Amino acid sequence: MKRIIKDYQSVNGDHLKMIAGEYPEGFGIDDLVTFRKPDGTSFRGLEIRTEEAIYLFKINTKMLEVIDDYTDEGFTLNEFADSSDYEFDNSDDEDSKDDD
Repeated sequence: MKRIIKDYQSVNGDHLKMIAGEYPEGFGIDDLVTFRKPDGTSFRGLEIRTEEAIYLFKINTKMLEVIDDYTDEGFTLNEFADSSDYEFDNSDDEDSKDDD
């Protein structure tokens, strides 16, 4: 199965519809999965499975802004703003790409 990693720079309207469809009322920190990179660092992402692929949306502050701008008021991301135990990786990760 194809695995596709998306960050805020590569996400499009179809991907945002997919996120909103899977989480119509929003998502929180508990919905995220931690992934380790080969260099030992990690990042948190939102995993969505379709028949064709497994999508991993890398969640950071910039991605949350893109999702918030796209979705309506019924979609909740407030848990992130109120959380003191979650640190966002806001680096522009150049190794984000589509993987087969």
